[in-house]
Amino acid sequence: MKKTSNPFIYIASLMVALMFFVGCSDEESYTSSPASPLKFSEDTLKFDTVFTNIGSSTQWLKVFNPNSDGVRLNSISLASGGRSGFYINVDGQSGTAFTNVEIAHKDSIFVFVEVNVDPTNEDSPVLIEDSIVFTHQNGARQYVHLLAYGQDVIILDHICFENDTTLAATRPFLIYDSLVVASGCTLTLAEGTNLYFHAKASLLVHGSLHSEGSLEHPVVMRGDRLDRMFDYLPYDRLDAQWGGVWLAPESTDNIIDFTDIHSGSYGIYCNGTESEQRQLTLTNSTIHNVAGSGLSLNLCTAFVANCQISNANLYCIDILGGYADFVHCTIAQFYPWKQYGAALKLTNTRNDTIVDLHRAAFYNCYVTGGQEDEIYGEKANESQYTDVLFNYHFENCVLATVIAEDDTNFVACTLDTLEHHADNFHTIDTENYIYDFRLDSASVARSKASDSFLDRYPTDRNGVERKPGNVDAGCFQYFKEN
Repeated sequence: MKKTSNPFIYIASLMVALMFFVGCSDEESYTSSPASPLKFSEDTLKFDTVFTNIGSSTQWLKVFNPNSDGVRLNSISLASGGRSGFYINVDGQSGTAFTNVEIAHKDSIFVFVEVNVDPTNEDSPVLIEDSIVFTHQNGARQYVHLLAYGQDVIILDHICFENDTTLAATRPFLIYDSLVVASGCTLTLAEGTNLYFHAKASLLVHGSLHSEGSLEHPVVMRGDRLDRMFDYLPYDRLDAQWGGVWLAPESTDNIIDFTDIHSGSYGIYCNGTESEQRQLTLTNSTIHNVAGSGLSLNLCTAFVANCQISNANLYCIDILGGYADFVHCTIAQFYPWKQYGAALKLTNTRNDTIVDLHRAAFYNCYVTGGQEDEIYGEKANESQYTDVLFNYHFENCVLATVIAEDDTNFVACTLDTLEHHADNFHTIDTENYIYDFRLDSASVARSKASDSFLDRYPTDRNGVERKPGNVDAGCFQYFKEN
């Protein structure tokens, strides 16, 4: 029988030949030409301050080969050999040096970088430097510089102060779990003291807290994350990074001056007993950017002056009963992330609890925000609770609210009439979460306050002089920058 050719065998043979040809043509060629450098996404990786013995977050570097041939590196290594505290990760392996690394043409690899700084025995941050060295086969080298600041820190873990204690501003304090002040004891925070709280840690005060900051050296309470969520956004600008300051009902004589409390789950939560004995004096301070309420006063007796209380997911100030007086305060609600409560809430009822709001008085204050009405009042049913007090008073204030014509609780007050209330301030940048509540030149708060408190508060929150006849509402006095 005559043999005939099988077309299927012919097609299969042709496909094998084509695959061999393609495989041969795709084989990567490598160059050692000095004219074939790599490109990097960054020429310098800068880390924010890193607490010693804690370790940093991870940063990354993209290494791109733009050449028509592959590049084979003799090594990727740290110039220090790892003595600096930096270490790198290449292709899933962590270390300080890697050999025979290949990058195909028009391809890229990622190099991940972390740093763990040994204690420096210094109070101030110490600069840590190193470089990643990319050594080509021809001996040429390319470098990416690494920079970080190492900061020694004093760690306080599960600490309860049972005797009078002063924390001085030598090195920052890193608080785990929480920091507790026992009944009958006073914790004093010297000017310039920095408290960094780990996630969910709080300052719990059963005794007394004396936070004695100054204009030049405030006390700062904040979260312990020093890195960034995105290049433009440090975690320090996000809320809920730690707990807050909690004052127990038995806590008395709390004096907080020139103190910056920000980015917590709440700011100051004060539980009182409806006594007229003052529980909290808060002056020249800032509470900003919290996930709950900024200043909660529950049956408290409090005096607050020259303070900025701003940006809270619930209320900037939430008052339930008690006695509270505010002088020259800026209460501003521009919380950026989701639906929020008003700048100010006044109430004598909550969760079926009915109490007397003996006094909530505001003088020379500025209450505003992103909504038309930033003052919320919740009053117990008058027909059912005829004797429950709901006393409030606003005098020489600028307010974003609606005032009834017959409401005598508002005296010589001005309404915030700007179409966009944010235009009253120096900077309200909700995209980058940057806020500067100093007054703009066109702010309606200018010259709207009285001279009544000049003897006690001749300067504003930032030390700017208030002049008779030209006093601004709120904690900031306008001045023209050079």
